Amino acid sequence: MKSGSFYSKAARREAASAYLLMAPAILLFLVIGLFTVLFSIGLSFFHMGHGSLIANAKFAGLDNFKDFLLGDDQLLSESFWRALRNNLVICVSVVALVIPVSLLISVLLQNIARGVRLFRTLLLLPMVSSSVAIYYVWTGIYEPSGLLNRLLQAIGWKSAVAANGWLGELHTSLPAIIAVIVWGMIPGTMILYFAGLQTIDSHLYESADIDGASFGQKLLHITWPMLKPITVIAVIMSLNGAIQIFDPIWIMTKGGPAGSTEVVSVVIYQEAFVNMKGDLGRANAMGWTMFALTFVISLISMRTLKEKT
Repeated sequence: MKSGSFYSKAARREAASAYLLMAPAILLFLVIGLFTVLFSIGLSFFHMGHGSLIANAKFAGLDNFKDFLLGDDQLLSESFWRALRNNLVICVSVVALVIPVSLLISVLLQNIARGVRLFRTLLLLPMVSSSVAIYYVWTGIYEPSGLLNRLLQAIGWKSAVAANGWLGELHTSLPAIIAVIVWGMIPGTMILYFAGLQTIDSHLYESADIDGASFGQKLLHITWPMLKPITVIAVIMSLNGAIQIFDPIWIMTKGGPAGSTEVVSVVIYQEAFVNMKGDLGRANAMGWTMFALTFVISLISMRTLKEKT
């Protein structure tokens, strides 16, 4: 009994020491993490005004959500739904372009005998470079006198030249932004696929070679099915990144021209910090609405893709 009592006391002391060591991290999470989340949810149901004090907050119920979802505030509602449409266009474009291109590049890198390290380094440059600097470079490329217009003029394709720059035309601004987003997302997705390729049994490809399978047949019937779990992760990451996109649009266009590149994150930022008639409460309401939408889209994507694996 004495021996058991000794060990139980030692176990209690050890557990107490463990909890004591974890206490700062738990306290930090409760104060900075959980509290701020709950506080943000609470603000969604109050009218705050632009930069107003908490003491001046007025309970609004669901009015903040009605303003942009149901059109109680017509201008804000139009901006929100236009921005949401742009978000969905970006999501579809990103998934349709990033997934196949990343997979194809990964497979080609896998089959390159020489210079694979050099090619991998070049393809990973968007990940290791300063994103802000990259966006300014792309802005220069898209300018009226930028590299893209000059290239089109040099090859005689003058009808495709954007007179106001590719970011200054209503019909070219969003595709130009999408090109930058896709270019930036490909390296990360490519790494996922490249890692997945290392797990595929080489005997499958050897058997396919004996049967006379072409490169395309091996890609469609061996590589693609074996990498479907990776694809589930890649699609969810791409969708989340596309829905939450902010930096390239704010730096390159600030949502213009005429809202053609505006996304919900830009509308939220403007409502909270830019527009003098904005409201922090409505900004939080929009933020949590987008969180719910992102969660639902991710859940649907995950279940749909898993059912097909």
